[in-house]
Amino acid sequence: MSPEADDDAEESERELEYEHHIAREDVITHLESLVDGFRDGGTVTIAFGDETVEFEPPEHMAFEMEYEEHGDERELEFELEWRVQDEDLEIETAE
Repeated sequence: MSPEADDDAEESERELEYEHHIAREDVITHLESLVDGFRDGGTVTIAFGDETVEFEPPEHMAFEMEYEEHGDERELEFELEWRVQDEDLEIETAE
C-alpha cells in the first residue's frame, strides 16, 4: 500500500466515544436531541468535548439494539450504520 493510500485510510477512519455516568433525565435529553435531529432530516451535530461531528442521516440505515446482563450490570446498546454515497445511481437508455 502506498503512503498516499495510508493517508486516505487514516482520513476516512474516525472514532469518537462518549461514556459517562449521568442522570436519567440527561440521558433522555441527549436521546431526544438526537431523535429531533434525525426527524428534521437535516444535518445533525454532536460535540465530543473539543471534537465535533456533523452528518446527514440517510432515509434508510441498519438499526441494531442489544441488551445484555452481566451479574448485577445491565447494558443496552443502540447502533445505527449506513454508507455515505456521494452520487445517486442514474441509468439512462438510448432510444
